Amino acid sequence: MLELRHLSKQWDHRPLLANVNLSVASGETVALLGASGSGKSTLLKIVAGLEAPEAGSVWFDGVDITTLPPEQRGFALMFQDFALFPHLNVQDNVAFGLVEQGAGRTQARINAREMLQRFGLGDHARARVWTLSGGEQQRVALARALITRPRALLLDEPFSALDAALREQLRTEFRDRIRAAGMTAILVTHDEQEARAMAQHGWGLVNGQLRRLW
Repeated sequence: MLELRHLSKQWDHRPLLANVNLSVASGETVALLGASGSGKSTLLKIVAGLEAPEAGSVWFDGVDITTLPPEQRGFALMFQDFALFPHLNVQDNVAFGLVEQGAGRTQARINAREMLQRFGLGDHARARVWTLSGGEQQRVALARALITRPRALLLDEPFSALDAALREQLRTEFRDRIRAAGMTAILVTHDEQEARAMAQHGWGLVNGQLRRLW
């Protein structure tokens, strides 16, 4: 279980986060909604370890991880720009995290090809990422995130750059794959329809405080 305990953070002398508490169980996706600049992405960065809170703590499975660096948390992040490596082919993009964890390159590539097959992208293993469609690139990004078996998946507006029809298709696909993996997930979005399609629970972030939406 992921727990945020009494998190606080200010920006430009105003509270982005004010005593925020949140629990997300294993296998559960929680959505965070709010206007631009409301602090959603800041909260996600604190969970990821990319920013430090001014007060409060982040816990996972009963362990305080507030001071752990990002690479030691075992979390995966996905952003709206996919953050794929243009100099690597599709297979090596997906294998990258395994290699970083110490896996041999040959075995990492075998595992990457297997993951790509599951995502319907087996024929694109040797392709350059810029030759793929937006939806295919987003699937590659998810495959890269899941192959390392992360303890939690953090999604920051993952579909905002895609057209409406593709967004709807990927929402369902991502929701099903996250549930199948049984991981904790936080989705940051401004789109309530997207949030309701993917998350079991939704919270609004207003004036630094979370309000339960469903």
